[in-house]
Amino acid sequence: MENTMKKLLIVALLLLAAVISCLFVADWASAPATHTKTVRAIDDKTETVLKLTATSTLASAGISALPGDAATPIAEKLADFTEYFLLILCVLYSEKYLLTIIGAGAFRILIPLACGLYAAGLFWNPKLLKKLSVKLAVIALAIYFVIPVSINVSEMIYTSYQSSINATITSAEELAEETEELTDAAGDEGLVSSIFHKLTETAGSLTDKASHVLNRFVEALAVMIVTSCIIPILVLVFFLWIIKQLTGVDIGAVLPHRKEEPGRRASR
Repeated sequence: MENTMKKLLIVALLLLAAVISCLFVADWASAPATHTKTVRAIDDKTETVLKLTATSTLASAGISALPGDAATPIAEKLADFTEYFLLILCVLYSEKYLLTIIGAGAFRILIPLACGLYAAGLFWNPKLLKKLSVKLAVIALAIYFVIPVSINVSEMIYTSYQSSINATITSAEELAEETEELTDAAGDEGLVSSIFHKLTETAGSLTDKASHVLNRFVEALAVMIVTSCIIPILVLVFFLWIIKQLTGVDIGAVLPHRKEEPGRRASR
C-alpha cells in the first residue's frame, strides 16, 4: 500500500511537470523575447549578408562598365557571390524560425511524453519505459540548445572578423563610386577622349583595386560560410554524439539504408 501511494505521488508530480512544461515552459521557450540575444546576432549577420550582396552586385556592375576586358572576369566572379550569399541567408532565416519552433516542440511534445512514459514505467515494463523516457528528455534538451549554442560559438569567430567584413563593404562602395564617376566622364567627354585621358587609371589603379575587393569578398564569404553554416553543423554533430553517449541512440543509424536484393547479389 505504501509503495502504491509512493508511485501515485510520483505520477502526480510527473503529471504536474508535464502540464507546466506544456503550458508554461513551452510558451517561454518559443517566445522571441527569450532568445533576444540570439535573434539579434542572427539579424546582425543577416544585415551583413544583405549588405555584402548589394555591394558585390553594385561593384560587379561598375567594374563591367570599365573600358576593356581586363576586369570582366573580376566582375563575373563578384556577380557569382550573390548565389552563395543567398544560400547563407536561407540558413540564417531557417535558424531564426527553428529557434522558436524547436522550443515549442521540445517542451510541448517531447518532455510531456517523457513524463508520461516514466509514469507508465512505474506500473508496466519499468526497465524499457523509464529508459525511453530519459532518452526522450535528453533529446528534447539537446535539440533545444543546439541552435543557441551554435550561434554563440560562431559569434566568437564572427566578432573578430566583423571589422574586416565592414572594410570589405566600404571598399566595394568606394570602388562602385569611382567606376560610376569614370562612366559619367565617358558619357560627357566621349568614349574615345575618356579612354585616352583615363586609360592608365582604368587599366591600372581601378583593376588592381577591383582585384583587391574580390580578395576581400572571398575572405568575407569564407567567414560567413564558416560562422553561419559549418559551425552549426559541427555543433549539431557534437550534440548528436552527446545524445548517443548518454542514451545510446544513434540518430544517424535511423536513416534508411539501401539494401541489395539477395538474388541480385547472387547473380554477380
